[in-house]
Amino acid sequence: MDQLTKVYVELTTACNFDCVMCVRRTWENEAFGPMDWEVYQSLIEQLAEFPEPPTVHFGGYGEPMTYPRFLEAIELAKGIGARVEMTSNGSLLDREMATALIELGVDKIMVSVDGVSADVYEDVRQGSDFGKLIANLLELRRLKLARFGRGNHKPHLGLAFVAMKRNIDQLPLLPQLAHMVGAEEIKVSNVVPYYPQLEQEMLYDRAMYSLAFRSSPDIPVMSLPKMNLDDVTAPALAQVFDSTVSINWLQSSLDHYTNYCEFNQKGYLVVRRDGVVTPCLELMRDHPVYLKGKPQWISHYQVGDVKEKALREIWEDEEYAAFRDKVRRFPYSPCLTCGGCELFEANQEDCRSNTFPVCGRCPWAQGLVQCP
Repeated sequence: MDQLTKVYVELTTACNFDCVMCVRRTWENEAFGPMDWEVYQSLIEQLAEFPEPPTVHFGGYGEPMTYPRFLEAIELAKGIGARVEMTSNGSLLDREMATALIELGVDKIMVSVDGVSADVYEDVRQGSDFGKLIANLLELRRLKLARFGRGNHKPHLGLAFVAMKRNIDQLPLLPQLAHMVGAEEIKVSNVVPYYPQLEQEMLYDRAMYSLAFRSSPDIPVMSLPKMNLDDVTAPALAQVFDSTVSINWLQSSLDHYTNYCEFNQKGYLVVRRDGVVTPCLELMRDHPVYLKGKPQWISHYQVGDVKEKALREIWEDEEYAAFRDKVRRFPYSPCLTCGGCELFEANQEDCRSNTFPVCGRCPWAQGLVQCP
């Protein structure tokens, strides 16, 4: 039996922002609110039953720091010896919160920063205050320096950036921001077009089809060394990426994250605020996606409910284990790059006789979207 290594816990679907790329904008019948405390307590007890407690990552489709008993939730998870991470917009990470997170030994915080100037950041993350965010991150760094001195200490800080046409010019400014606030990691992802206007923000309409990211016996391989990326080389490299070769860079193939589901390869799952367990973020809730001007409906896939069955039983269930094995083999049709038939309209079946849920249309599994 493969090991469960990380559990994404959606403490709440409430959020104090209204980000332009958020799937919550498409929800019609979903109630916004926190996970019942009793459900969370039970979940932690269930995680303690595993031989080695998996990492608890507070994330999903809400701001975890708005959870009424957020610090108690961390304390419970730490109490069973679990590593604790979170994804946050950072708006509530003031001095009091930062001090508490340091005291509790939180391992990692990924803060969403989709702009490095106030106008761009606040345009993407509506309801936000860029100046307040930077002040919070600088205060976290100051508190860590005062407590531990120089070096990389908990909570480790990362920055998450969703790349779109409206903010891609901010990408070169991220390294400077990371140095300033003491971030150790910058994770860049692409936008998922949950509604038609977001399709116009995509930066991967050609990358979806590019042979550069695919290996095949029928495709020549071009192996590239280190080289400058400047006005001289950039036009040539852009043409290579749009050509008919598969690319290896420093002997590493760029197709590694093609037909690769990180959740299933690395042993992750999601527990929604209502206790429902799903295999990944993409299959967490029903939602639309718009590609090539056409809508497709992604239905959620429930593998269990921690209110009804222990998480270890859910993880070890034969049907769920078989699903994980199948996704690792990835026998699905390439629906994301095809999309030419009526089966494209939903994730119910594909032309290779795979049945719900089919994963060939998943942008995460094609290396276009990265999990925090």
